[in-house]
Amino acid sequence: MMFWNAASCGKKHILFVSLQTAVSMAVILWLLSPGVFAANTSNRASSARADFLFEKPEGFLGLRFGRFFPTADSDLFDFATSTLTLDKKNFRAWNVGVDGGMDLHERVDLIFSMDYSKRTKNSEFRDFVDDQGLPITQTTEFSQIPITAGIKFLLIPRGRSVGRFSWLPERVVPFVGGGGGALWYRFKQWGDFVEEVTADGETWWEIFPAKLKSAGWAPTVYAGGGADIHIAKGAYVTLDFRYFWANAELSRDFIAFDPIDLSGLRITAGLQWHF
Repeated sequence: MMFWNAASCGKKHILFVSLQTAVSMAVILWLLSPGVFAANTSNRASSARADFLFEKPEGFLGLRFGRFFPTADSDLFDFATSTLTLDKKNFRAWNVGVDGGMDLHERVDLIFSMDYSKRTKNSEFRDFVDDQGLPITQTTEFSQIPITAGIKFLLIPRGRSVGRFSWLPERVVPFVGGGGGALWYRFKQWGDFVEEVTADGETWWEIFPAKLKSAGWAPTVYAGGGADIHIAKGAYVTLDFRYFWANAELSRDFIAFDPIDLSGLRITAGLQWHF
């Protein structure tokens, strides 16, 4: 078992890419707001020509795909990126999410979600080679599964009733929301590592194989927004961004480190079916 010992590294700010993306999504939400998308008579006519439902939907299911941009703002990530040939952007991963929920009010949805992201990256020590002059290599894996319940606040109603037997959906429904739940994570490394050894007044560096892992659950909360775009009958394209906050204590394989930062931004798009 390997016990890491690292000098505390300076904390960095949230990834610039994540901030830029969040700002971009905020601009999109503003553009989709009711003041900008105030429907005139011709827009209503176009909506009326679109597919309609016989009654207002009461529930939905959805599938999303996108990217996870972890903040990676804790000393374990700092140590890994300074010692190994890794960069914090190497922890970005593809994200898949599933949603289900129900209508609580014309402007409020209850939503249950589960997301999954995983990134595996090979690396080597920056400052050490073996006695053959070859790189000392290892692999790092970082996985997350947040399971949450939350509320979507619709900035405009999802649609309107026309008479007793028809319901017309709005073309674009922007929303904001938030929630919380539990997040499972795993940070795992395997391969060859270097450790400083001192004996009889002498110090040297020793190479040894190891498998290091920390995994578990942590509470999490999130906030975000997006837009649902009606395409046909009960089908919508959904654009979604959520920023998660979470951290967890590490296992004894990484006992010298502070809690691991599990926060990050998830930007996804997908399909929803409202029924």
